[in-house]
This record gives sequence, structure tokens and C-alpha cells, in this order.
Amino acid sequence: MTTRTTEDVWKESGDRLRRFIAARVRNAHDVDDLLQEVFARIHAGLGGLESPEAMESWLFQVTRRAVVDHYRRSTSSTSPVELRFEPADAPTPPEVAAEVASWLAPMMELLDEADREALRLTDLEGLSQKALAARLGLSLTGARSRVQRARRRLKDLLTECCEIERDRRGNTIAYTPKNCSSCGCG
Repeated sequence: MTTRTTEDVWKESGDRLRRFIAARVRNAHDVDDLLQEVFARIHAGLGGLESPEAMESWLFQVTRRAVVDHYRRSTSSTSPVELRFEPADAPTPPEVAAEVASWLAPMMELLDEADREALRLTDLEGLSQKALAARLGLSLTGARSRVQRARRRLKDLLTECCEIERDRRGNTIAYTPKNCSSCGCG
């Protein structure tokens, strides 16, 4: 059993769930209605949630189901495919992805020299990991490990600073600043 209340969930996740819905439903009134429906479902099911660790995935599962149900109920002639775009005043996913990508260079400066060099040579200059291994005098396995470790550390810096929302294909669609000491999001 979890001791979190619906109000706690609203404070912590309401904005993210609204953006999640708005990325899939164009009409702002429908977004508000769906968010209200989602929180009614959350309120009804919150007491049965056994694992607090599963809260995040459960919230988005409830939200996805509400969006699907919305389209099933829809009797308008507008197809669901047309409604998946974000509202006109919201930044488009490519704009959001470009903005998030612009933070990576300053964040790379926070990495140690070996990690920074591995990322610069492979990800920015296009050097293969095999060529990186030869240049740095490492085994291929060692070079791969260094690049993977550096990418993981850079990702950790980014997720420490901001909560990044991705679509099902892994594209960045939104972010929420948490601790903007190491990026340009604030």
C-alpha cells in the first residue's frame, strides 16, 4: 500500500501528465477533460497500487488508456492521427530536441578529461570507436567502455538537471527543469 494521496500526485505529476495529453490531443478543452478523467482514475486506483516504485509507469499507463478511450468515444469526423499534434503555441518536438541538445556542450565541460575526449572524438568528430582505441592506445573493448561510460555520465548530468520526456520512438518532446545549475534550460 502506498501512503501518497491524489493531491500529492497532482502536485508532483499534474503538469507532466497535462503535457503528455496535450502532445496527443489538439483541443485544449479535451486536454482539460482528459486530465480530469485521468485524476479520477488515479484517485480510484491509487489505494490498490502495491509498489511505490511503479507509480511513475502506472500514472502514464492510466493516462495513455484515457487518451485511447477518448479516441474510441470520439464521434467527430476528425481522425486521431490529425489530433496528435501539440497545440500551436507549444514548442514542437524538433525545437525542444534542439534546445536540449544545445545544453550538452556546457555539460560536457563538467565531465573529466578522458570522458570529454572520448565523446568529442566519437560523437562530435565522428571517429569510430576502433579508431579511438588506436589513437588512445586502448583495446577496442576499453574504448567502447569509455564511450559508454562517458555517455552515461553525460546523461546522468542531464537527468539530474531536467526531467526529459520522450515519445515512444525516443524523441525528446518536452522537459521540466529540476536543478538548472549545469545546463542552459533555466
